[in-house]
Amino acid sequence: MSLADIKLYLKSTTPYQFLTENQLDKIINNTDIVYLKENKQVEDTENNIYIVLKGLIVEIDKEGKEVEYYPKDATFDIKSIKNGNSENIFVAKEEAILYKIPKTIIKQIFEENKEFQNYFLKSLSERLSSLSQTDTYLFSKIKNIPFSKPVILDKNLPIIEAVKEMDKQKATSIIVDFGENYGIITDSDLRKKVIIAQKDINLPIEEIANKNLISVNIDDFLFDAIMKMIKHNIKRVVIEDKGKIVGILNETDLLTLYSNQPQFLALKIEKASSLEEVKNISEGMINVVNLLLKEGIRIRHIMKFVTEINIKIYKKVFNLLADEEIKNNVALIIMGSEGRKEQILKTDQDNGLILKDGFNKDLEEFANKFTQSLIYLGYPPCDGNVMVSNKEFRKKLSEYKEDILKWIDKHEKYLNLSIMIDILPIDGEEYLAEELREYIFDVLNENRLILSHFALPVLQFKTPLSIFGTFIKEEKDKIDIKKGGIFPIVHGVRTLAVEYRIKETNTFERIKQLSEKNLFNREFARELIEAYEFMQTLRLKAKIKKIKANEKPDNYINLKDLSNIEADMLKDCFKIVNKFKDFITNHYKLNYIS
Repeated sequence: MSLADIKLYLKSTTPYQFLTENQLDKIINNTDIVYLKENKQVEDTENNIYIVLKGLIVEIDKEGKEVEYYPKDATFDIKSIKNGNSENIFVAKEEAILYKIPKTIIKQIFEENKEFQNYFLKSLSERLSSLSQTDTYLFSKIKNIPFSKPVILDKNLPIIEAVKEMDKQKATSIIVDFGENYGIITDSDLRKKVIIAQKDINLPIEEIANKNLISVNIDDFLFDAIMKMIKHNIKRVVIEDKGKIVGILNETDLLTLYSNQPQFLALKIEKASSLEEVKNISEGMINVVNLLLKEGIRIRHIMKFVTEINIKIYKKVFNLLADEEIKNNVALIIMGSEGRKEQILKTDQDNGLILKDGFNKDLEEFANKFTQSLIYLGYPPCDGNVMVSNKEFRKKLSEYKEDILKWIDKHEKYLNLSIMIDILPIDGEEYLAEELREYIFDVLNENRLILSHFALPVLQFKTPLSIFGTFIKEEKDKIDIKKGGIFPIVHGVRTLAVEYRIKETNTFERIKQLSEKNLFNREFARELIEAYEFMQTLRLKAKIKKIKANEKPDNYINLKDLSNIEADMLKDCFKIVNKFKDFITNHYKLNYIS
């Protein structure tokens, strides 16, 4: 390979395209080519970094564990320039060709080219915050954006004096100093706790303060603050610096600064007063997900974001359509991937209503409007008709309990049972859903054989991996990753959650809690979580690609779209799925069930 070929290659490889001509020449003139057979160790990593031109390199720690993989075009061990040489070794997983470059040369270029240096040495979040091609504000440090100064008042100050100070400072909240800790009073608190409740305005402000402060550190990213606002359904967060309150970040500040940015969907949804407004806002969802995925946010966090946004939309629709009588007598529930907080895009609806026993109001008109409103907002109707518009998922608590018993008797109805186990109440009388969940736990745990039958669908679909370690393709180069890998983990973990009465619906959290109960060890729990997350990531990427191509998204992934390392990792994931299937089979004695 000529020097010109090496230069052309580097110019097309990230981040070497950031280099000047002189810097490229400096690298090329000091580059050697190394050939490695399979299982051969890379030598002299103390003094050189390497670029993988062909093949796959694995990093192995001193305990023999494979901790990182470096496919074609990857650079290693660049982090040793910052962290110092480690005891890890690098081995060719398959036949490999590498470019070897002295670390002294790379260090010189780091001093000359900060963009090149930052790509390698800055953390993911720091790199994201410096990107100019995307919405970098999301990873701005809070200290670098405008926020309000706090109004801190003594707990003994009369309410009337505190209100005067608020007006003087043009503040929408007060921080209440209790000595050892702090509380907060918002303009909403004053309306509800003072004006509506007709409270004595000469009482000390500690009487109406909320001590449940939600705070962020001044060095946190704006993304952290946004997620806390969404999660806790609050309009502001307190900013702390070394334990001291230094500011307030209000949603109004964010809307003023970033009103055109899709990441603030949740904040804008709260302010929407019509379905038309909600529709305009929610249409930015795909952009949000694509951005977060592209910028390296882990899929479990994207799922949380999407779930919180969807819940906001559901609650908004519910509150726009439901009168007080309905709100006080029903629980609005979501199920399926929504109930597990694992929705990655706007998928079809899985929702219902649980009515209080004795509540006999005809809800058909409301239910139809609710379902049609969600369709209008981009949530397709459920193929299985699991929606509030279907009276089978709009009934009294006692009627649901009767259904549970019927579904258990008819094994083909276990799908309905699975959906109900994953219920998540999001508005109205939420205790109704928790009572139903407890009833399901009681009934399914009455007989071990019932749980075993319920677990059987884990084995319904074959894992698309042959005994020789090759993919089993359904058509051309495609496999259904949901059937082949995601569903067995979801349903197996769901079954175990019922047995151990785990109320959490999220698969990641269920696995953690099962591990804490010593059902399986932490290493296996970690493998399950990582495999599940990786498969969900591939699934999301495939869906987004199809949406961009104006194709209907499904659960198929094209193996040709995977890099070598992704393909190898997917095979490892399927091995973990098989290991989990074996665990479920032995745990519930599935070999003895016909």
